[in-house]
Amino acid sequence: MVYISIYGSQNYNLDIYTDDYKSDIDMKAIIVPTLDDLIYNSKPISTVVDTEWGQCDLKDIRSYFQTLIKANPAYIETLFTDYYIVDKHFKKEFDEIFSLKDELVEKLSAQMIRAMYGMMCEKQKALCHPYPTIAHKIEKYGYDGKQLSHVIRLYVMMQDYYAHNKSMKEALIPSDAINMIMKAKLNQYSLEDAKYLMDLTIKQGKEFKEEILNNIDEKTIDYSVKDKFIKLSQDIIKNKIIEECRNYE
Repeated sequence: MVYISIYGSQNYNLDIYTDDYKSDIDMKAIIVPTLDDLIYNSKPISTVVDTEWGQCDLKDIRSYFQTLIKANPAYIETLFTDYYIVDKHFKKEFDEIFSLKDELVEKLSAQMIRAMYGMMCEKQKALCHPYPTIAHKIEKYGYDGKQLSHVIRLYVMMQDYYAHNKSMKEALIPSDAINMIMKAKLNQYSLEDAKYLMDLTIKQGKEFKEEILNNIDEKTIDYSVKDKFIKLSQDIIKNKIIEECRNYE
């Protein structure tokens, strides 16, 4: 494991710790394949494990970087969190990764707003769906307020990054609608109001996304930063294998 970071409410300043509600501490852990993994062409690790604090998403570094350069917001935020640990053997590579993170999101701005809106639509579908982990909320309230809170947060994040010219790190923390987000998260809206807010925010998000994309000429963008990220992931794997061979000797 070369990198582990928090993702979720702590990064947005939306975590809650009360008698009635305690935010999980969810993490993403990045794994480097072993020499045997590469020789035998083993399938890259991608799995979720439960911990005493929350869930930990284990991801092979090759898959992690491919997901990053697709501008998945849930992975982009792992580059901007204050809560992370880097294996000291790979500090040099991660220092360079962190130095390139703002350039990456700038160059991927078109993909990222599409991904953000796509994530909003996924949350909309999940609002009233009785998935096993949230079935108790659906039974009690008719909806899962966490899905609505994410949609509102993502819409505010869109506005902050694309319209208000905030950095991605600044945009992670909502500048507006905090009370609305928290009220949704705690299921304090009626089912009718929750559905209305969800539909309205999705509509506004779609309109804003299309407005932004109309002003981006993707054919003129230099995407070479993606190659830099892939090379850094390859460098980490090479260094890990070299160290493994030295220990074997």
